[in-house]
Amino acid sequence: MRFFMKCPKAKLCGGCPLISVPYKQQAQKKQKQVEELVKKSGLKITVNPVVMAKEPFGYRNKVIVGFAKDREKKVYSGLYAPKSHRVINTSGCAMQPAIVNRIIDAITRMVGSMKIQIYNPKTGTGLLRHVLIRYGKETDQVMVVFVTAEKNFPSRKNLVNALRTEFPQITTILQNINPRDTSIVLQDETLLLYGKGMIEDQLGPIKIAFSPSAFYQINHDQCLVLYEMAKQSLGLTKTEAVLDTYCGVGSIGLFMADACKRVVGVEINKDAIVNARYNAQLNHIDNIRFVAEDSTKFMVDAAKRHNYYDVIILDPPRAGTTPAFIESACALKPKKILYISCDPTTQIRDLLIFRKHGYVTHQLSLVDMFPNTEHVESICLLTPSKNASKKFEKKGPSKGAQKPKKDLNPYEKALLELKQSKKNKKR
Repeated sequence: MRFFMKCPKAKLCGGCPLISVPYKQQAQKKQKQVEELVKKSGLKITVNPVVMAKEPFGYRNKVIVGFAKDREKKVYSGLYAPKSHRVINTSGCAMQPAIVNRIIDAITRMVGSMKIQIYNPKTGTGLLRHVLIRYGKETDQVMVVFVTAEKNFPSRKNLVNALRTEFPQITTILQNINPRDTSIVLQDETLLLYGKGMIEDQLGPIKIAFSPSAFYQINHDQCLVLYEMAKQSLGLTKTEAVLDTYCGVGSIGLFMADACKRVVGVEINKDAIVNARYNAQLNHIDNIRFVAEDSTKFMVDAAKRHNYYDVIILDPPRAGTTPAFIESACALKPKKILYISCDPTTQIRDLLIFRKHGYVTHQLSLVDMFPNTEHVESICLLTPSKNASKKFEKKGPSKGAQKPKKDLNPYEKALLELKQSKKNKKR
């Protein structure tokens, strides 16, 4: 295993700021940062050592590149410099699989030779904005998505045929039309140019199909480590009703399904739900169903209906979940709540709210899903705390505004502010 390397573009593109730091030191740094967050929060939680990746390079199964021209008017591609429209040439990026790098280089070459116009975000002119590539590590399947400023795409047929000829690994090609002045890459209109519009990957015992916009973990191997850890921590006995919120393409719920009585997956992204239902059929799993709905809304409605689930799983985006979600989830009184997060800062903020509603955790496990970056995945199991529950029931919800006390930490101050803003909206 390569422990670290030097990249001349690291400081420019911002994609791998820790690449020159020995990998073991990266893991230690991440653990220390999370320990400091926990300490500041006042929570009594043990932070377990980071589960390091066996291979910290070539793991990114999703890549988005932009295009530009150098001084000689030659087309090049790469990642964007942080907080700018400037494209940094990242050809041969060490974070990307070799096949992905070869395809990006080929597309860049073809775009230049076919004289396809590059989009200029400053003037709003040109055609090709981005190329999105997704990769299935175990299946070796590749998806290519051309993001264009308009539907008319000269040389489209020639480009598709050339890519299919050179790379049999490419099993689907799409065109996404994005005419808006926005940093959001994919918009609603997508045209299928070749294949099924999705690719598949094998994640342990299950097959996972996903389309361009659907969420799927960026690191296949560490995703498998994370899911196995999650399944083991829950100790399922084939009798549980499980609610999998923020479920994406259904991968967690499908991974758990053989150990549960039934699973309900909830996801706001409709494309992801289409993938999730397809994945259930693909794996012949019939004890799972998927609902296309906002996870907070679903949870609030479930609490009103007094639905019951033995286990609730949440894997929200980086912003974390909402106070309404947490309050409603705790009102359902599940035996266990499994919280997976890609941002320990927002997770710890949410854990403070869970504690106020009677659910606590005693340890936080870390999985390095993103080697050579500042990010780390964290997972914890929450269970009811009798003392915390009684304390909450006795005190009840606060009736008026509370001024933050001087000894409150920043997280608890934020919670008070959230409660106050919620009350103000109701008034």
